[in-house]
Order: sequence, then structure tokens, then C-alpha cells
Amino acid sequence: MSVEEVWRRKSDAELAEAQHRIREYTEEAQLSSNTVPENQTAWLAQRVFLALGLMAGFYLFALAIALALLWIPYAEWTYAGRIHIKIAALCIGGAFTVLWALVPRVDRFDPPGPRLEESTHPRLFTLIREVAGATNQAEPSDVFLVNEVNAWVTHRGGTMGFGSHRVMGVGLPLLQALSVPEFKAIVAHEFGHYSSGDVKLGPWIYKTRAAIGRTIAGVHETFIEAPFQWYGRLFLRLTHGVSRQQEFIADQIAARVAGTAAMASALRRVTALAPAFSVYVRQEVIPVLQAGFMPPIAAGFSSFLATSRVAAASREIVDAAESNGQTDLFDTHPSLRHRLAALGSTNGEGLSADDSEPAYKLINGLETQAHALAEFAFGADTMAKLKRVDWESVADSVYAAGWRDLVKEHSAWLSRYTADGLPIGKPAFIRLGSDLVRGDEENINSDVRIARAAHVITAGIGVLLLDRGWRAHTTPGMPLLVVRGSETFDPADSVRQLADEAITQDAWKVQCQSVGIAGLRLGLHGIA
Repeated sequence: MSVEEVWRRKSDAELAEAQHRIREYTEEAQLSSNTVPENQTAWLAQRVFLALGLMAGFYLFALAIALALLWIPYAEWTYAGRIHIKIAALCIGGAFTVLWALVPRVDRFDPPGPRLEESTHPRLFTLIREVAGATNQAEPSDVFLVNEVNAWVTHRGGTMGFGSHRVMGVGLPLLQALSVPEFKAIVAHEFGHYSSGDVKLGPWIYKTRAAIGRTIAGVHETFIEAPFQWYGRLFLRLTHGVSRQQEFIADQIAARVAGTAAMASALRRVTALAPAFSVYVRQEVIPVLQAGFMPPIAAGFSSFLATSRVAAASREIVDAAESNGQTDLFDTHPSLRHRLAALGSTNGEGLSADDSEPAYKLINGLETQAHALAEFAFGADTMAKLKRVDWESVADSVYAAGWRDLVKEHSAWLSRYTADGLPIGKPAFIRLGSDLVRGDEENINSDVRIARAAHVITAGIGVLLLDRGWRAHTTPGMPLLVVRGSETFDPADSVRQLADEAITQDAWKVQCQSVGIAGLRLGLHGIA
């Protein structure tokens, strides 16, 4: 498993298969309602009882189908005195597939991250205790630090909810990006799920949903698939509708505990934070780890969020979600727009400015905790092999070294061209990229060919500049530049302009002359 696959933890494969199979057979795309019922308690009770009824109904329904399948070869043998081997095999196989899917799986709880101790993080546990008291709920038995833009509370362990215990997960990226009032609102929202009772109901719904998915996967493309498709569609539509309404109720509980403004601001901030963290891990952290280095991950994420380009992108994400967000039939959470409307916060203010204390102050040793998360994900042995590096040194240690490796690999190809003699335009870059397609590769489209050519040429230009006294420079969230004194040059952006014909041949030659690489041949030695 690659570093990226380990770092970006995947959701439960069994449930994913269930969702995928059921989604295949559903044509509805819109919800009938995105509002909070006036009588929430009565509505939720009715829906929960209906969901439980459907859950019990599924097991009876599946058992009836399994017994009917077993009865067919029995009846043929008993009443006709013969048996059709193929039909019998299909019926018996289908019956046992259904029955096996119904067997409850034991929930073997694996810690999702390092366990947090109250003795080390007293302020965090004080806040959790305050929220638990405000919502009249018991505290979770364990609190774990997780590498997610999320906080959650659930029952884990046991079977179908029996023998389980309460656990809570707190995302380190969430602590970094939220203020204390916003984080308190998120925690109150999670305890709101306890108040509405859906944490106890959740394991039953989850296990039944997974059983339906396993059944549909097992009988896929068989003659008994259709009834399970229908039942799965009905079950998901109902239970996800219940989940969405429980989110509304939990939001309102959070607003009562932490304030409507804090809850609305937290929802907006988390909406932008999730994609930002994904980009940070994929584009900033993973390349450094794969190069054999360990940067200060928490500090890097703070720097990443502080850049103007990330802040602008975050505002755009929130504005779009708040103005145009829709809720799909299969969403377990309502859209941001509907959640803010239910809270009475629809002024389109985007990300609110909050001068409150940052939530990461609730834990001690931010960077130490980030390192503990990485060690939990990769293992102590792997971490011991990584060299510590600060972000100021990443440009030289990782990216400049990567440029040199790429130039060495493609030196013969690069040596065909001088820096100021590169062709311009997408057709030319498609031809360039075609030379970089390996013989065992198939279906490499034009965009990939252009990107591949641009990537290698960027490395060639970057190495030319490094060999002439420029140095690489970047910080999280910023492009990789080369600098010399007060001069800066962006090789990747310049090559993109060549591919897009956003610059003329003459203008490009002037740029090459200004940075001292005109007439120099790309490749290992840069000699014309």
C-alpha cells in the first residue's frame, strides 16, 4: 500500500459496496423535502420506528426468499420425483448467498488514531465535559485524535449495537482551522446525536444497510436481484432521510449550547476545510514523504490555509455551497444551504472573521500530535527512516532534487531543444508528449501528453536556472519558484503559457534572455 493510500484513510469497503450497488439501481435524484419538521420529536419517532420496521422487514423478506429458493428443488424432488441440477444449483446457491449476507458481523473496533489522555490535554476534556453536561449526556469512554476534517461520536464494538461503547474522534485539521467557540459547536453537534438517540440506532441501520449491500452484490445479475434492488432503494431513501433530519436536530442543539453564530460559522468553515486539507495532503505532504522526508505537518497546514490563494478558493467554495448547494437522495447530511437556512443564518457572509482563541490551543504539543498521527498511520519503523526537514528546505531537498532526477531520466529527449527554441501551442506539446509515452502504455489522451511534456520541460528549465545560481523556493500553498536576489521566475507557469499559446515566441525569447538561459540546450549539461 502506498504512502498516499495509508495517509488518506478509506471508508469501510463493505458499506461502500452496499452504497454502490444500491445507487446503481436508483433513478430518483432529488429529495422531497429539505426542511426541518415543525414537530421534530414526533416526526423523528415515526421515521425511526418505520426504519426499524423496514430493518426487521428486510430480514424477514430475505429469509422468505431464501426459504422459497430452497423449497423449489425440494418440491421438485418430492412431488415430481426428479431434480434439475442446474435449477437446483442456482436456487441453493442463491439461498446460501442471501443467508450468508444476513449473518451479523462483529464490529471489531480498531482505534482510528492515537488515544488522547485527559492528563495531557485537560482543556480539551474540560470542553467535552462541559458540552456533555449541557446536553445531559455521558462523556465518551475514549477520545481519539484522527487525521480527518471531522469530529464524530459513535458506538463501536459488539454486534448490532450490543456490547458497544461510546467513542469520540477529534480531527487535528479541525482543531487547527476552527476557533474554540466553533469547535465547541461541532462537539455539541456530535453530542446532539446522543440526545436525539440516533447514535444508538446507528449500528442497527449501518449493519442492515451493509447486509442489503452484500445481498445485492451477491445476487447481482441473477433472477432474484430485482426485489432486493427495490428493498435497498426504499431502505436507503428512508434511513438517509432520517439521518438528514437528525443532522438538523443536532445543529439546533449545537446552536443552543454554543450559539447560532458559532455553529453557522463552523459549518461554513468545515465546508471549505475538507477540500483544502485534501489538496494539502496530496500536493504538499505526500511528495515530501515519498522523497524520504518528514516535514512539520501541522505548521505546514497552518501556512497553507493562510495563503491568499487558498483563502480565496475557500471563500468561493463556501459561497457556491451556500448559494447553490443541493442535497442528493443518498446524502446522509443536508446541504450547507439547507442547514444554514434551518439555523436562520442565510446572509451569505461566507467565512466569518473570528478573533477567538484557535481551537488547537485546547491540546498540548500541536506538532507532536501531528507526528503521532503520522506514526500511527505509517508505523514507527517507517517514521524512523524519514529525515526531518523544515518547509524552507523542502524546495531544495525534494523539488529541486526531483527536477534533477527527471532531467537525468529524459536527458536525451530534452537535449533536442534549447530553452528559447521550444515549440509553442497545444498541437506541438501533444507531439512532444507523444515521445514520452512508453510502449506499454495505452489510451494516453492529449491532455496527459501535454501535461507530461510540460512537466519534463519545466524540470529542464528549472535545472538550467539552478545551475546558474538561482535557487528553488516554495512554501505550502505557493507555487515552486526559482529566485535570485530580488528576481523570481515560475518555470511551471511559463511552460504552461507556452503550451496554451499565452505568450509569443519573441516574448518567450526575451524572457529566456532576461533570466540567462537563452541559447542553452536543455538536458544534463545545458550546453548549446
